Amino acid sequence: MPQQTFRLQRYDPVDERSYEQEFTTEVQPGQTVLDALNDIRWDQDGTLSLRMSCRHAICGSCAMKVNGSSMLACKTQVSAAQSRAGAEGVITVGPMGNQPVIKDLVVDMDGFMDKFEQAETWLKPPEGQEPPTREYRQLKDNFDHWAHASTCIHCGACYSDCTVTEVDDKFLGPAALAKAYRFVMDDRDATKEERLKMLSGMEGGIWDCTRCNMCVQACPKDVLPMDAIIELRTAAISAGYTNNNGSRHSKAFAGGVKKRGRLDEATLVPLSLGFAPTAIPDVLSYLPGAIRLLKSRKLIEAAKRHGAPKQARQEIKRLFEEVQDEKQHHDLDAESFAALHEEANKTR
Repeated sequence: MPQQTFRLQRYDPVDERSYEQEFTTEVQPGQTVLDALNDIRWDQDGTLSLRMSCRHAICGSCAMKVNGSSMLACKTQVSAAQSRAGAEGVITVGPMGNQPVIKDLVVDMDGFMDKFEQAETWLKPPEGQEPPTREYRQLKDNFDHWAHASTCIHCGACYSDCTVTEVDDKFLGPAALAKAYRFVMDDRDATKEERLKMLSGMEGGIWDCTRCNMCVQACPKDVLPMDAIIELRTAAISAGYTNNNGSRHSKAFAGGVKKRGRLDEATLVPLSLGFAPTAIPDVLSYLPGAIRLLKSRKLIEAAKRHGAPKQARQEIKRLFEEVQDEKQHHDLDAESFAALHEEANKTR
């Protein structure tokens, strides 16, 4: 049988020491990374620590980084991992990111799980409503609006690869926000407006996502977290929760492009921060950058540009109007939503 070398990123909590260790083991066709790690653990080094449970991509326990990307070890075949390995052909396996390492491939997920509580990801039926005799019923078409967001298994892969969480531990993260979207879209929930207000106004909420798409690539269950966050932003703006930097930035960015055919860099910052007295400190914090732009003449050059040619501006305006008329996920019928969801997965 062919052999495969694994480079494991290990951590010893007793000595507080991080180190790498290589193991070579025989692999069979169809064998998963988790199978190979178990062979190493059982036959070569019993001190290797990892999490696992169902081995069927349902429990989410075995999420870890394989060749630098978070995924489920039980769902990732060795052959697929080897094809994405470096020139040496060595498969690198390490613990998930953005979470403290307990030992070897085991991380402390308390912070990740706490985000769901902060986002209040539970159903809140109308106060005083008499409980049904069996269950709270929902039409299938209504369920289809948020079905993709209900398949999350809390594995933490998206949280591990999130570039915002890496620099801001207050960010709720893609999984918690996708679950929040699930309840915002659930017509049995009575607090849609309150949820949107909270998520759009809180620090670490929906406007902190940079739309890097890393969460969509990492998710093993096609939850499409970034899509859910964008839907939450759209719903929040439609509900009138626009007194925040995120929604102002969105409108300023799109408004400048729609009007001039190009990004209006000179007005983007003040329009995003607003003109209230409380925004003055934030505006002043941008002065060093503005001075650098003035010295490099970039702002002057930007001011000279009057936008795209007239014909191009008309085409851009037409595109904006077409996109605005386009149906969003929550407006689609079940068949159209399924087609859109399948098409999005093909691009992953």
